[in-house]
Amino acid sequence: MNNKLVPASLHKLLTAITPVIVRIREIGAANYLVLCRNNRRRQQVIAGLVCCAALTFFVTLSRMQSATSSLGKTTSVLIAASDIKPGDLITPQLFVVRTFPRSAVAQTALHDVQLGSIAQQSISSGELLTTTNTGTSTSKQLQLPVGFRSVAIVPPAALPPMQVGDHVDIIANGIVLAADALVLSLMENTTGASNGAVLGVVVAVPAELSAAVASATAIGDATLVVSS
Repeated sequence: MNNKLVPASLHKLLTAITPVIVRIREIGAANYLVLCRNNRRRQQVIAGLVCCAALTFFVTLSRMQSATSSLGKTTSVLIAASDIKPGDLITPQLFVVRTFPRSAVAQTALHDVQLGSIAQQSISSGELLTTTNTGTSTSKQLQLPVGFRSVAIVPPAALPPMQVGDHVDIIANGIVLAADALVLSLMENTTGASNGAVLGVVVAVPAELSAAVASATAIGDATLVVSS
């Protein structure tokens, strides 16, 4: 190395530590020669290193098992493998099975899929499949907008034709309680001769109007008018 290219301070440092480096090399070489001459001692050193490695492995394994036990029992749940649209049939290709601690899994989580399960709302990839976002109804379900409340309405009179995504006015005693309420899902009859008939709807109304709408629904005064 050209000494002209080395700063003076670095040159002094190298000069100072050179004897230390040489001494370390001499000690290392001497120990290596001793091990080479003494086969038994070399085997003892190797055995000691193996024991240390084995002890480290078992300690790590024990800690992992203790951490797993502290989480409690585990359970298998279903995770969406890709984006699922409302109305899609839930097939094995659309989800994967994952294992999580039972204490960290919601009670609504699905552990298996019933035949004919349908996505009731949009499910993103990696999202947990639950009894809320899946079901056997073929009607779609929209997500509740922020700042709104969902109210189930079963009017006393027949419902006008409507579908998920329509906007309706909720009326009670000739007064519009909520205008342009969003239809989130349809409540279908699943039994008897009228199987598939729409009995009611679930609508999204502003939070400040939800109490009045729920009260009118409870006493059977709420009716629906489809708005444009």
